Amino acid sequence: MNIAYISNDIEKAKDELVEKHSNVFLFEDNELKLALVKEIKEEAYKTTNHEKIILIKAINFRIESQNALLKLLEESPDKVQFFILTTSKYALLDTIRSRVEIQNLNYQSPKVEITLNIDRLTTKDIYETLKQKITKQELKIYIQELFKKIKNPNQRVLDNFELAIKLVDLNTDKQAILSLLLLSIRDNNAK
Repeated sequence: MNIAYISNDIEKAKDELVEKHSNVFLFEDNELKLALVKEIKEEAYKTTNHEKIILIKAINFRIESQNALLKLLEESPDKVQFFILTTSKYALLDTIRSRVEIQNLNYQSPKVEITLNIDRLTTKDIYETLKQKITKQELKIYIQELFKKIKNPNQRVLDNFELAIKLVDLNTDKQAILSLLLLSIRDNNAK
């Protein structure tokens, strides 16, 4: 049976699935495109004496890519099982969802505490914050909590928060994202 795993932390879910199952072939991208589906199809039809799992991890799925993937799911080669890993079942077309078992792999969100004095943000505070180790999941929560603490943000700060969330999903360097936000907050407070 092919399975679609829906998770609030797809990196952690990916690691768990790869560790739990043997003979996993991972195909991942932020967005599933036709070129990647072609690679998946080539791997699926390679003959093997062993069961193999093709794990497809993406956040966004193009419609044409899903339609190409649909044929593979309908006529899966022998000894091949497909796992689709994403953040929302609604990223998948109804036709895909009807051909897979949906399972949730949700994890408790980490607690993130902001100890910065946002109103009196100094360069030293920013530097100390940038030295902290933080996961992608923690960074998203940190950004949300940071946003709640800001009083009277200007349009530039608001735009930078929107950009920061997008940059996290694109796996941009965490220090670069935090620098962008914290420096814009400091500049906003200086006015």
